Amino acid sequence: MTPGTWRRVRALAAAVRKISPGRGDRIALLCPGTMRSHHIRHAILAAGAEAVQVSPLMSVDEIMRLLVDSGAVVMLCHRDMITLGSQAARMAGIRLFTIGPPSSAPGSDGRLEDLAEALAATAKG
Repeated sequence: MTPGTWRRVRALAAAVRKISPGRGDRIALLCPGTMRSHHIRHAILAAGAEAVQVSPLMSVDEIMRLLVDSGAVVMLCHRDMITLGSQAARMAGIRLFTIGPPSSAPGSDGRLEDLAEALAATAKG
């Protein structure tokens, strides 16, 4: 991992710690297999949480059951899958944060990358 990538992962990990109540929490991750998803997965682990991978091929009911059965406390969802993710998170009664390109996704508690940038700015100044 390059130094720049590691800095990004650490910043995302700080954001994960902010939205997740405790060490060992399970964070559900619904996103396509991109480099960003690998950074997010590393950030979840660096924050001391466990990643619960959610397949975009699952139905809303299947995702909701996975969220409940796994004990996930938060879902991170790529904006392209927000319809699926927001319905499942709402049904499971957990918070939802988007990842990926900026968007104003309905049902989202915010964007993980925005929180990471805000925390980094606060730490600097």
